[in-house]
Amino acid sequence: MKKNAVLIVVVLGLLSFGAAKFKAYVGYDRDVDFKSIKTFAYYETRETSVADGDINQMIKYLIIIKFKASGLQQVEKDPDIYVTYHTSQQQDLKLNVTLYSYSYSAGWYWSPLWGSGMDVASYTKGTLVVDAWSPKSKTIVWRGVVTGVVPDRASPDKAQKTIEKALDAIGQEWQKQLRKAK
Repeated sequence: MKKNAVLIVVVLGLLSFGAAKFKAYVGYDRDVDFKSIKTFAYYETRETSVADGDINQMIKYLIIIKFKASGLQQVEKDPDIYVTYHTSQQQDLKLNVTLYSYSYSAGWYWSPLWGSGMDVASYTKGTLVVDAWSPKSKTIVWRGVVTGVVPDRASPDKAQKTIEKALDAIGQEWQKQLRKAK
């Protein structure tokens, strides 16, 4: 792998939807001078997103807010970096194995029964990736990744709060990177 290649971090854990905090995993190009990054532009990548209409606009808007809050200026032309996001989702299974259970039979006498059991539940796992790349070198300079459970039939308010928590975690990692550069 080339020296200037971006370190891609593997998502190590699955976060619960109800968790108070999301954990973001980041990778970045160690050869990039983050002090020199002053401007950004949002780059639309609809082909790599599964977010629809309003959700897409919400994610885009929140990303722009996070990058502006970090002190970068949004510009239309010649940015220092482009910023975009990608999403994916997949079905997964959760197995809950009970090694021993204790119960009484329903017969004419009470007799303890020992056994084991297994519960199987399916859920949707979603991943949100925020990329920042250099327009000059066409390479990713920073990537933030967060993964969690996508709630079934969530209200718009609940969906927005979940997306905000995920982007807050990614935004905190971006802020850490900028502080390290100073």
